[in-house]
Amino acid sequence: MIRLTVSALEPGMVLAAPIPHPQAPDRILLNAGVCLDAHTLRGLQRFPIHAVWIQHPGFDFLDDRLSNAIPQSRVRIYESVKQSFSSMAGQTTPAFNLADYRTVIGNLICSLVAERNHAVFAERIFCDEGELFGHCANVAYLSLLIGMRLRSYIGSQRKYVVGARAEDLTNLGLGAMFHDIGKVGLDKSHQSCHVIDKQASDPEYQTHPERGYRTLNERLEATATAAILHHHQRFDGQGFPVPKKQFREREVRPLAGSRIHIFARVVAAANVLDALISACQKRKEPMVAALAAIQQEPYLGMLDPVILRAVLQCIPPFPLSTCVTLSDGRDAVVVDLNESDPCRPRVRVLRMGGDPSAPAGEEIDLASPGAPSIISEGGQSVAAFVNWQLPSGDSEALAAGDADCQMPLEPSSA
Repeated sequence: MIRLTVSALEPGMVLAAPIPHPQAPDRILLNAGVCLDAHTLRGLQRFPIHAVWIQHPGFDFLDDRLSNAIPQSRVRIYESVKQSFSSMAGQTTPAFNLADYRTVIGNLICSLVAERNHAVFAERIFCDEGELFGHCANVAYLSLLIGMRLRSYIGSQRKYVVGARAEDLTNLGLGAMFHDIGKVGLDKSHQSCHVIDKQASDPEYQTHPERGYRTLNERLEATATAAILHHHQRFDGQGFPVPKKQFREREVRPLAGSRIHIFARVVAAANVLDALISACQKRKEPMVAALAAIQQEPYLGMLDPVILRAVLQCIPPFPLSTCVTLSDGRDAVVVDLNESDPCRPRVRVLRMGGDPSAPAGEEIDLASPGAPSIISEGGQSVAAFVNWQLPSGDSEALAAGDADCQMPLEPSSA
């Protein structure tokens, strides 16, 4: 199978995977095996769907990299957030069943461990009726992806927790899942606002971390509520809410660097990334545009450099099976990733409409000397977004993070 943008689809192509309904993620819009016709293609254009999987001979080996369990776990998180937030907005007794939420997060963690070789796709869960629900579900997914990559680093930052418990990510997932629950009760413009928007400087918007903390302070463990309270603290010491003076402090110290709980730092990165992905998808820009933007100010000062590096390594700018155009004019499909140089993966030349007995051409390592580069995805130019390398930073901390990235992930008993 190959992954094509909706604008690149043609009549006669056959879906290799089902398409979830963007207005109701628990429903299927089109099933695998559907042969696309002109009427169906016109209908797809009306939905916020970026790309779909299409059957194509010669790329069947990529089928095993697509996991069904992970998308299903993401939908269950979305449904849990929607249920809880909606009950609060309706001023009914909040539907908050911690045991159920822990199970939902645990299932996603287990899916990520079991499917650790799956293709990572960071496209958002869209839903017209509730951007807030989809955003929280997306941030939970991204936070756990990042957390799985940095388990040892996370453990090293949790100095007062020992053993496997230090690397247990359940409370990270819970904090991410409910990080914006404080927006419930604010006006609609604030509920759909993100940290990258100008409206984020509005004092009312900036009350939502504390509102969320007060709502769940007695229902979640402290490490989860720390992520809710501090996900807008910046690594450089700026951010909100303004910290209060601690016992025996002569003056208030800014909350910066490692003084911010590691879970809050991870959620902060996932929060910024999802907001950037949302903005790029609305502009019909590919994923690589969001990853290029997160490396620029004002976002650089917000994020722990170890976490930023992990984001750029575990969220591929060109996911497996993505169809791209090379600088030599040929179309190709991404067949393997390159974590040390993410914008230069390994590709296989694509022969659209060619002889089915020889549907694909040579494989090219785009990181090799003299190799072509990727210039577009789905007809959209990416030349402005691909000239970056992994950022440098504190060598000892980055070494710990890079060691995580190369360690095989095994299930934790915690």
